[in-house]
Amino acid sequence: MAAPTTPRIMGLVLLALLPGAGVLVWLFGVGVLLNIGAALTAGVAAEALVLRLRGRPVGPALADGSTPLAALIIGIALPPLLPFWIPALAGALAVLLGKQVYGGLGQNIFNPAMVGYLAVVLAFPQAVSLWPAPEPALGAAIPAAEALQYFLTGALAPITDAMTHATPLDRLATEGFAALPGDGGLLGQTQAAGAWLWLGGAFLLGGAFLLTLRIIDWRLPLGVLAGTAATAALLQLGDGAPVLFHLLSGATLLVAFFIATDPVSAPREPTARLIYAALIGVVALVIRELGGHPDGFAFAVLMLNATAPLLDYVVRRSAGEAA
Repeated sequence: MAAPTTPRIMGLVLLALLPGAGVLVWLFGVGVLLNIGAALTAGVAAEALVLRLRGRPVGPALADGSTPLAALIIGIALPPLLPFWIPALAGALAVLLGKQVYGGLGQNIFNPAMVGYLAVVLAFPQAVSLWPAPEPALGAAIPAAEALQYFLTGALAPITDAMTHATPLDRLATEGFAALPGDGGLLGQTQAAGAWLWLGGAFLLGGAFLLTLRIIDWRLPLGVLAGTAATAALLQLGDGAPVLFHLLSGATLLVAFFIATDPVSAPREPTARLIYAALIGVVALVIRELGGHPDGFAFAVLMLNATAPLLDYVVRRSAGEAA
């Protein structure tokens, strides 16, 4: 059987992400779709402009699916209530700084989606920390008209109260696991816990789909989850949150199945991939539990992207010496 083409791989990963995106729309409303649309529009425009300036054909690059995939990841990673310029900037920077500056897809060192996402996290820390409370029993947390108004104007007043909710990871970062509200539920409040668990289940379903089709290397999600679990277990000896909390909270499953598995920015050697992915989990958990950012996965991914060539070199040299 012929190896799958890049557009087919990107298309299957996009398909696998749809359950997670659908759950986010169900929980938070049209703001998720607005984020994706802004990131996609800006990303496509930036890519077309750069390719024109470089004298390269635009069509093949836009058809490979990498920019829509980066836009989808950015759109679901960012809070569902943002003015349009924030996801648009993330989409444009993902293409410009994450891909085209290195010569295009296949030559990039860093995961483009994480480059764009982290750029706006650092530039607009307050805006990207505001998440509405998930209300699955009541439908989307924010009415479509109010979400669209905020997206177009940045006028916060009509929906300020709805945006004061702290996610479980926010509470963990500022107050510790014991401060999470509720009756001892895994993620705090019972209704919110159920919402976040639905999201984790959707990402897990999409990841299983990709593993079944052998689109992603099993070593990468296994390594991320193992590194996360092992570090969480060590931190729990102090006053850290339980292992299962960390596996199901924040971006853990999204990163394990859809971001760390990027074949371009990950190492090539199988053993190096396991080490790389496990270290993503370790670094992310250290930042999450001990650092000042509630979820450290984007930082961890980019840090380990930078080490991928070194890991490949060390593993090849070790194998050569053993032979």
